[in-house]
Amino acid sequence: MKEISFQKRNGVAVPYLPEDEEAWEEFRENQITKHKVTGTTKERSWQQLKMLHAAIKTIVENTENNNWNTMEKAKLSLKVALNYYDPGVIIVDAQGNIHMRYRSFGYQDLQHMEACKLFDRAWPILADVIGITVDELLQEARKDER
Repeated sequence: MKEISFQKRNGVAVPYLPEDEEAWEEFRENQITKHKVTGTTKERSWQQLKMLHAAIKTIVENTENNNWNTMEKAKLSLKVALNYYDPGVIIVDAQGNIHMRYRSFGYQDLQHMEACKLFDRAWPILADVIGITVDELLQEARKDER
């Protein structure tokens, strides 16, 4: 089973991302496919998500801070700094330690405006990790994005 995002254009469903187009090409011409359809009020920007990943990569490549020196650790550290956890899943273990499930930045997990607000809060946090301005961070991330 494949998950492919489509956008309605002139009454026709068109694959949204290059990856979606690639996945769609795997189906034969005239093959019947079954779809479960959901919509959003405004499509999510995959370029915006790509920019976040490029910014995190910039941080990883320019720090020796153990909490930020790999993509996985940097993503988790950013989620902690943003307080971006699922409020419905907070667990207290037998020792009294609190464990939270952090939410995903993924394309399918955020609505457009929620992503805009979240990423606007993320840029200063990321820039501060390596001691540069938000403008400098975004400029560096744009180089990696290409």
